[in-house]
Amino acid sequence: MLHQAVLVHGFWTEFLFFNRAKFAAFVVNGIRMSFFNNLIADVKR
Repeated sequence: MLHQAVLVHGFWTEFLFFNRAKFAAFVVNGIRMSFFNNLIADVKR
């Protein structure tokens, strides 16, 4: 049981790490795109 819990915890840790990395890359690329710059400008108004 404990071994299975450790595997599940490791899976979720890895899953969250990769999603965070993908999201960070998306944000970095998104800042350079005009669509996102326009969206940010509209939100600030």
